[in-house]
Amino acid sequence: MAADLSRIEDIMYDVELTDAELQELKMSDEEAAVRIQARYKGFKVRKEIQDKKEQEQAAVRIQANFRGHKARKELAEQSDEQPFPETDDFPGYTEEEEAAIKIQANFRGHKARKELATQGRLPAQ
Repeated sequence: MAADLSRIEDIMYDVELTDAELQELKMSDEEAAVRIQARYKGFKVRKEIQDKKEQEQAAVRIQANFRGHKARKELAEQSDEQPFPETDDFPGYTEEEEAAIKIQANFRGHKARKELATQGRLPAQ
């Protein structure tokens, strides 16, 4: 700001600006700062809203996957016939831990595909 004032004072001596014109130059710097701050704040809020929306969509997808898994499991138990063979994908883990690992992997895949799509390296779904 001090450099701006010295520049303004130099201009004032060279061009002989009036005090009102000098004040107008100072105000334009302040107005520019206000505009920059307002735009940044708007950008930040829009980004937060978008991130929240993406998190909600990911949560809905995870819940839908779990409900589908649960329904298929219940159907298999009712029919006394398992259409899908039992596999121990993660030996040493409980069923809940295995489910959590699969959900996390599914979300990480979703996030990676989304990042690739935003970079233009993968078509959007």
